[in-house]
Amino acid sequence: LATSREPLGVPGEVVRPLGPLPVGVALRLLGERGAAARPGFSVGEDREAAEEVCRRLDGLPLAIELAAARLRMLSVRQVAERLDDRFRLLTAGARTVLPRQQTLRAVVDWSWDLLDGPERVVLRRLAVFAGGCDLGAAEEVCADGAGPDVLEVLGALVDKSLVVAGPVDGGMRYRLLETVAEYARERLVEAGERGEVERRHLAYYRELARRTDPELRGPGQVAAIARF
Repeated sequence: LATSREPLGVPGEVVRPLGPLPVGVALRLLGERGAAARPGFSVGEDREAAEEVCRRLDGLPLAIELAAARLRMLSVRQVAERLDDRFRLLTAGARTVLPRQQTLRAVVDWSWDLLDGPERVVLRRLAVFAGGCDLGAAEEVCADGAGPDVLEVLGALVDKSLVVAGPVDGGMRYRLLETVAEYARERLVEAGERGEVERRHLAYYRELARRTDPELRGPGQVAAIARF
């Protein structure tokens, strides 16, 4: 048994992906770490806000622990309301852990630094999709021209747990966790690509809408809508 950021690629390997925490487990972690930061804290004081925190942090244990540390001076509702600026908010990691685990930004920076050039290009461009996309959309919007195929790069990003892939209606759909998406959007702006990638996104879906329009008026309506 071995743990690794991505598959080892050795003969006989069986991969067991470790996904985000289920809601119940995430809430328990938030409650335990929150009570350690502020004695008497319970997720029951605002369960709706606690669930929002766990959901918007994608069930990621370290992110939830960093959020719980903020409960020393904020209510769980205030934490939830500030998650649009999560990288500034979640900076109170334990001093005894590795530097890359002390802030949420440091965690994602570390993963980003391990990517090669084409992987960075595709990851930041995927940030323009709200709710994910299929392979065709990713190929049209994220292609780099001179780089490797988008399919190959997507596979590498899935292996590195930076892109989540799941079957939908006979195909696969690719999406970013909210934390990764926010980081990727920052990198897209930093690279000066936002305008061009958003134009590609608009052109792709405008053409898809034109081709799909006849199907929206018949028995294939549900399947047609799902492609968006």
